[in-house]
Amino acid sequence: MAFKTWQTGVHIQQDKVLITALVRERGGWCLRRWWAISLAEGIIRDGKICQPEALADALRDWRKALPHYHRVFLSFPAARTLQKTLPRPALALRDSEQLSWMGAAFSRELEMSTESLCFDYTQDTFSNTFHVTAAQNKEVETLLDLAKTLRLRLATITPDASALTNLLPAVAPTLCVAWRDAHHWLWAMRHQWGRRYTTEAENVTELAALLALNQNDIAFFDAERTPWETLQRWHAPLPECGADYTVALALAMSEVPE
Repeated sequence: MAFKTWQTGVHIQQDKVLITALVRERGGWCLRRWWAISLAEGIIRDGKICQPEALADALRDWRKALPHYHRVFLSFPAARTLQKTLPRPALALRDSEQLSWMGAAFSRELEMSTESLCFDYTQDTFSNTFHVTAAQNKEVETLLDLAKTLRLRLATITPDASALTNLLPAVAPTLCVAWRDAHHWLWAMRHQWGRRYTTEAENVTELAALLALNQNDIAFFDAERTPWETLQRWHAPLPECGADYTVALALAMSEVPE
């Protein structure tokens, strides 16, 4: 009997962890399970994991419920990342040389050593630039240690806002996907993503203005439109506020890195 791998998105928030497990079927994604795990105050502070042992303890019962065939996609808070757009160098570089060049450019601007940062990048061939994302190594290592402690089959660590790009095919031709909590917006388009405070934009109309879009260009999941509609199949009961699981779903839809 063939067992399908549970693609599991883990969205770590300030006061809770929301998780969805999907399997890919012939017609699309199918929801296997969802979890909502409350976190005590102080475990996460401003997006940073301050009590990693307590976080691991909070997730142990969930870990026991995961099947052997699973693949985990962990979120990293966009608020803890740095983004820059860099012009392509005049000379053609190999991948390793590109990373070294980007690291040097980033470290000069931030006055930080390259050893303290980890990088990822995408190429924009239209504008001939690199979109570079950096995070502090020690914060990424905390998540790697969490996965090791819980013996998770970790696939990727992805900025939460960036993960929303996985929902774009399901909402096409809409240009942007957005999600919000009480304090900030996360948004993503094909080649860019980011975060905005809710004090900057109270609603989707104001967010669209900040992003130089029309309101209809943004897919926003809320009480009236839930992200479950992007799935082929799911099983009741579903959580009361499905929009809360938008990022967790997007993470679970991630492509497996080669």
